[in-house]
Amino acid sequence: MDEHIESATTSWGKRAEHGDVRALRRYNALLQRLMGIGEVSVYLLSALVVALFLWFLYMGNFENVIFTDGTDLTCILNGATGAIVNGK
Repeated sequence: MDEHIESATTSWGKRAEHGDVRALRRYNALLQRLMGIGEVSVYLLSALVVALFLWFLYMGNFENVIFTDGTDLTCILNGATGAIVNGK
């Protein structure tokens, strides 16, 4: 029974052996830069989403009305100008 346990290969309890410390430091620095870029991009994207929402809220025209009677001809009432446009 003890022979079976001794022959098992596992990394549990063994110290990690990393040979190139400089490569690990460069990798850690790269991860820190990527984390900083990710944080900035989250702030920029959230500001962009808020700006687009406000632009659509105040500049969007939600008063367009589409009239159709089942034929191929469709009329659109433009809420900004009040004119009826024949569309297809």
